Amino acid sequence: MTKTKERMNQIMKQIKENKWIHYIVIIIIGVILSMPLSQIQIRETHDGVLHMLRLIGTVDTLKIGQFPPLINQNYCNGSGYSMNLFYPPLVTYLPLFIKLFTSSYAVTLKIFGGICIALSGVTMYQFVYQVTKKRTIALFSAIFYLIAPYKLVDVYKRFAIGEFTSFIFIPFVFLGLVNLFEQDQKKHYFIAIGAIGLMLSHTITTLYTCIFCIVYILFHMKQLKNKEIIKKCFINGIFILLVSMFFWLPLLETTTMTDYAIMDDKIIHTNGEYVSSNTISFIQFWKDIEENGITFKIGAPTIIVIVLTIFVLKKVDKKYNEFYLISIIFSLFSLCMVTKFFPWKIMPNLLCKLQYPWRMIGFFNFFTSFICGINLYIILKRLIQKDGFKILLVLLFIVWAIFSSLGIMSQYRSLDQEKDKKYENSILENKKISHKQINREYMPIKALLLQNTYVMTREDKTYVLKGNAQITKETKQNLQDELEVQNIEINTQLEFPYYYYPGYEITIVTEGKEEKVKAIESDNGYVSCFIEKEIGQGTILVKYVGTTITYISYGISAISFIIFIGYIIEEKRKEKKNG
Repeated sequence: MTKTKERMNQIMKQIKENKWIHYIVIIIIGVILSMPLSQIQIRETHDGVLHMLRLIGTVDTLKIGQFPPLINQNYCNGSGYSMNLFYPPLVTYLPLFIKLFTSSYAVTLKIFGGICIALSGVTMYQFVYQVTKKRTIALFSAIFYLIAPYKLVDVYKRFAIGEFTSFIFIPFVFLGLVNLFEQDQKKHYFIAIGAIGLMLSHTITTLYTCIFCIVYILFHMKQLKNKEIIKKCFINGIFILLVSMFFWLPLLETTTMTDYAIMDDKIIHTNGEYVSSNTISFIQFWKDIEENGITFKIGAPTIIVIVLTIFVLKKVDKKYNEFYLISIIFSLFSLCMVTKFFPWKIMPNLLCKLQYPWRMIGFFNFFTSFICGINLYIILKRLIQKDGFKILLVLLFIVWAIFSSLGIMSQYRSLDQEKDKKYENSILENKKISHKQINREYMPIKALLLQNTYVMTREDKTYVLKGNAQITKETKQNLQDELEVQNIEINTQLEFPYYYYPGYEITIVTEGKEEKVKAIESDNGYVSCFIEKEIGQGTILVKYVGTTITYISYGISAISFIIFIGYIIEEKRKEKKNG
């Protein structure tokens, strides 16, 4: 009996303390929560079509040898439309790696969504363990983070790929932050790992994570007197900017050259009036009260355990009580921002880039998952003595929580299992699609304002806007257009069949001599130029080559990434050496 009891104690200890068992549990739950993805249609989700088109367009652009693949040559009837300049690259290139092993873009996106669900649980586990040093709490928190209905809705209904990918990195940012300000500072580099992941996944989540981090730092103002903390904050900031430079610097260059739809607060609905109109009532956290396609339920399992905060507040270990209290403040504030009580109408437009205030439920889920993990741990520890009974109760709770979340997701199942395949085939067979068949957020504003008139009727050729010129022959292929011209007057303005983005090179060849002409934006939002001399006969070559800043930023990011990896290895070596 003694040996049997010892054996049982060892098994119980393994279940409670073995991280690999916990990772397996998290991944299994993630897989279960992801399985119904096979029954949804990407075509029916809010953003799924956009991301399917983005992946298809990226592959097409890579096939013609264009790198980086920032401008797609086919979309908007061949006008050279860019999504990748504006959309973070991590959620483009990682799914494309998965596409190497599948035949369908829709299936690729579903697999990526499932991976993100599971990985968010893993990173949450790592974060909570580093803060509390208790694996049981870490496992509980990871489970609450996994089952959060809003996170699943982000995949199942919205397919907001950037946002649900960002949920993987939020825990890393706070892991590094808490380690730097409250612990031994040995894992501070997770700030940079998490922030780089956020910047390359979802800009809005990055902005709000940054705000929460600033407030967190304000809670620890006294520690900013520590030169070592300031130094490590600086190091993380430099690595964040340098490694992610290949995304933000070309974007900054592009948006300073001209105005695009995504920059206009009225067009993109990033003003206080619009955000305020999308707030919800408190009852919607418990029950759906309108047909809006999205559920904002927090979920009964989470609500019940959150309520336990009242009973366990004074029993939380002092080692992590500080972040527990901060999480309560942040979660309540996040919840308030979702509702009609928050004064969105007077908020600065920078904060209104959020568009939909219910995005803050994602942050609420993060902070309450930390709280709920601790609450459940304390309740089980104080009320139940037998380990076997604890494990049984936890298993029953997990099963209930999983089925509760899957029950909420069941409304998003589709009966038409062929819709994605038909749509995907139609795009692959007909490369050139109208601007009306794609999101228009990244069009030059001048072109967007003319989308129903000039853009709709414009032919796929070069126009003479001012002056006189004869175009005797024009050969347009992908992002290159060659024109044979004659009898061009001084100050003639030509408009080429491409939307204006920086990186187009215009070359005039006359009598064997080449001359570069500056590319500008026409009043219609297209690439244009002025010919400032008479040309009897010659050739004009228009080609997208990218900008010097873009290539420099890619080089700097690549070198910085290698240095950052070396820095992490060195930090880990020091950690082992100092034991």
